[in-house]
Amino acid sequence: MASSQSLLEPGVELEPVECFITEAIRNDLARAPGSRVATRFPPEPNGHLHLGHAKSIVLNFGLAHQFGGTCCLRFDDTNPAKETQAFVDGAVADVRWLGFRPTAVTHASAYMAQLYALALELIRAGLAFVDDESEETIRQKRGGLHRPGEASAFRERDVATNLRLFEDMRAGRCRDGERVLRAKIDMQSSNMLLRDPVLYRVRHVRHHRLDDAWCVFPTYDFAHGQCDSFERISHSLCTLEFAEHRPLYEWLQQKLALPRSQQIEFARLNLAFTCLSKRVLAQLVQESVVAGWDDPRMPTLCGLRRRGVPAAALRAFLLQQGVTRRDTLTKQQVFLKAVLEHLKDAPHAFAILEPLQMRLLNFDQHFRGQEHVEVTYRSASESCARKQRIYADLIIDRQDFQEAPDEAWRRLAPGRVVRLKG
Repeated sequence: MASSQSLLEPGVELEPVECFITEAIRNDLARAPGSRVATRFPPEPNGHLHLGHAKSIVLNFGLAHQFGGTCCLRFDDTNPAKETQAFVDGAVADVRWLGFRPTAVTHASAYMAQLYALALELIRAGLAFVDDESEETIRQKRGGLHRPGEASAFRERDVATNLRLFEDMRAGRCRDGERVLRAKIDMQSSNMLLRDPVLYRVRHVRHHRLDDAWCVFPTYDFAHGQCDSFERISHSLCTLEFAEHRPLYEWLQQKLALPRSQQIEFARLNLAFTCLSKRVLAQLVQESVVAGWDDPRMPTLCGLRRRGVPAAALRAFLLQQGVTRRDTLTKQQVFLKAVLEHLKDAPHAFAILEPLQMRLLNFDQHFRGQEHVEVTYRSASESCARKQRIYADLIIDRQDFQEAPDEAWRRLAPGRVVRLKG
C-alpha cells in the first residue's frame, strides 16, 4: 500500500516518537535496505473511540509518519451483532480530529472471499476441521492452565467431510452455534489460544456493509493477521494483552505462506479514575447513565472534543507518557495539566448558570468618575494585572446569595459586608 500523502492534517506538528519500537523499526530497515514501514490502526466498530485508542492512533500514525511510511485505518468488522456504520463514521471523524489522515480506510469485511479461501486451504492441508460440539463443551474440553485439553470427538474428520460441512455453514444450512471451524494445532499447548482455536462461526445477523451476503464470519484471531498480510503491514502494533495471541498470529501466516508481519506489543494507557473499557462505556450509554457517547463526562474522543479538550493537548499528553512494555497508572492531574497548558492562551469567558441581578447602592460614593479598576491575579508562575470595567448593576450566581444565612455563610446576605473580587 504505497502512498506519498502526508499522514498529518494541515497545520499539525508531531514530535518524533522514541521508544523500543522505534529502535526495532530502525533495526528492521537496516537489515532490509529499501523496505518501508506500514502500520495500521484497527478498531472494531462496536463503540466510539476513547483515550486508550488515542494512544494507539498517535503511535501507529506517528511512527509511520516518522519513517516516511503508510498507515491505514482498518475496521475489524467481522462481528456483525454489535457493529454499526455510525461507529465507523465516528472513528473516521475522531482520527481526523486527532490530526491524522489515513493512507486508506479499509475493512476486514472487504476480504471475506479471500479469508474464506484461506480457511479452505487449511482444511485441505489437514490443519482445520469442522466441529459440531457446543460452545460450552469446547470451553470445558479446552482445559486450564494446569489441566491439559481434550481433543474434540470430531477432530479426525476427513478432509472431504470437513469441506462439505464448511460449505453447509457458508450456504446457511447451519444454525448459529451449530458448527464452528477450528484450527488443528495442539490441545496440550501451554498457550490456551493454541488449543485448536475457533476460526469461523455461523452468525445469521445482518452486516452493516455486507447485508446478508455472508452468514459465516472469521474470528478476530483468524481475520486480523491475514488482513495484515493482505495490506502488507510491516509492523503490527498491539497492546500487551495480545502478546499471547502472537504465536497463533505467526502460526497462521506461516501455514498459509502469507507475507509476514511483525507483531510488537506495548503497554496500554491507564488513567486514574477513568474507565477505558468500551464494553463498560457502552453499558453506561445503554442504561442512560450518561447522555450518550459524546457526553462530556465520557473519556471518548467525541466526549473529550465536546468537553473542549484540544486535539493538540491530547497528542502532547500521549507522547509525554512514552511507550513501554510495562503497565503503569497515570495520574488524572497529569492529563489535566497537559490540557491546561494548551488552554492557557485560549480566549477565556465566564458564565453564570443561575443569574441573579443586584445593584450597588453606594456605587457613586466609592467609584464616582471611574470606569475601570485594576485587578491583580496570580497564577502558579506569574502575577498579572488587568483593567476591569465596573458597573453599579451586577449579575451574580444565585448560589452566592442567601436571605437568611447561618453564621458560617461568607457570601452575600442582607446586612453583611463582603468584598468584590474581579
